[in-house]
Amino acid sequence: MKKQGVFVLGIMVILSTWASPMPAAEFNGPKIVIAAPEFDFKTVKEGEVVAHTFKVFNQGNQELRILSVKPG
Repeated sequence: MKKQGVFVLGIMVILSTWASPMPAAEFNGPKIVIAAPEFDFKTVKEGEVVAHTFKVFNQGNQELRILSVKPG
């Protein structure tokens, strides 16, 4: 009975170590974050000019370069 208890305890230790979360790897490079990536202009009349400003942030640790933008 004592051997069985030690075995069960050993398995529990192994599983708790295996199941514990690993520390996240440090992110290296630029990381683009857009506060609100979508905007609904609702109904726009033909010929009407509309505009919206998207707030773009770099939450990475290196320079973020935006070289091209294409409307979706």
